[in-house]
Amino acid sequence: MGEVKLLPLEYRVPLILVGISISALVFAIFLYVKNTQSVEPIRFSSDEKVSSESAKLIVDVSGAVKNPGVYTFVYGSRVSDAIIAAGGFSDKADLDTIAIQINQASILSDGAKVYIPAQGTTNQQSPVSQVLSSKTISVNTASADELDTLSGIGPATAKKIIDNRPYSRLEDLVTKKAIGPSLFDKLKNQLTL
Repeated sequence: MGEVKLLPLEYRVPLILVGISISALVFAIFLYVKNTQSVEPIRFSSDEKVSSESAKLIVDVSGAVKNPGVYTFVYGSRVSDAIIAAGGFSDKADLDTIAIQINQASILSDGAKVYIPAQGTTNQQSPVSQVLSSKTISVNTASADELDTLSGIGPATAKKIIDNRPYSRLEDLVTKKAIGPSLFDKLKNQLTL
């Protein structure tokens, strides 16, 4: 009644070999599937992108403001931020001219000068260069139109520069293939982060 019958010896060895073969096959399939799964590249959110987001830019605010001077801002700051930092408009500010000529929503670039016209002044400079005259253009914040003002940069290259943002070094323009080495050498003194 409680007897266990064993398989004859001639069947035991092949059965054990079949079991080992099936186990090896299952293990091999497991390894294959594990190693061929696609790996998603690590993507950074816009908050983590680059140190340029926390980098500083220096702007000269002058004219009819309460506290003219040189101020430090973070990238992405606007002309309105510069005016506020300088204490706002002075009593002498020409509000009509400001409303027409100064785009307070414009993004500041490093080395820019924000000039607020006073009442009764006539200005020889054009409003655009007067408000944001800068020797350099920020590759991390400049618009396509601003980039297009550089010699050798057209709409397609400006789009490549914008699409490859952010840049932690100017040389990243070449390594990210936004522009070629010869164009970079020609423009590097006109660019900033």
